[in-house]
Amino acid sequence: MKRKIEIRFTLEKDLDQLPWLYRQYYNGDTKIETNYEGMIKEFNSLTKNKDYKFVSVLDENKLIGFCSVVVNHDIVEQQKPILTLWNLRVHPEYRNQNIGKSIMTFIEEFGKSINADFIFLGCNRDNQSARNFYNKIGYNEEYGFYKYL
Repeated sequence: MKRKIEIRFTLEKDLDQLPWLYRQYYNGDTKIETNYEGMIKEFNSLTKNKDYKFVSVLDENKLIGFCSVVVNHDIVEQQKPILTLWNLRVHPEYRNQNIGKSIMTFIEEFGKSINADFIFLGCNRDNQSARNFYNKIGYNEEYGFYKYL
């Protein structure tokens, strides 16, 4: 029997499974508990802003993939949007089945629909499988900087 995989912008009902999915292969403190009420409140607030998009991948009602997308606006050069991606996750049992590639294709199509110039994302330096994945689907690797505040 063929599975029915659905990729769409996230609905509030998808969020109950997100904390577990988020913590798979996470380098931070995985013992931090999620404030579900706060997560729902933040999600509902952000989704009122057209510059925040969240992408879910579901197998029936099981959340198997997720990514946060922020639309940034360039006011200096081409005045085209730039997409920044955060928290791309694929359920461990669904890796190497083109789920990640499908998420990225969905986001790229969204980017084209708003005339975005490019997509930027970060990846931990020691996450070689993710780095290989991004290179394989056509992303160029350059290093940036960050600072915790």
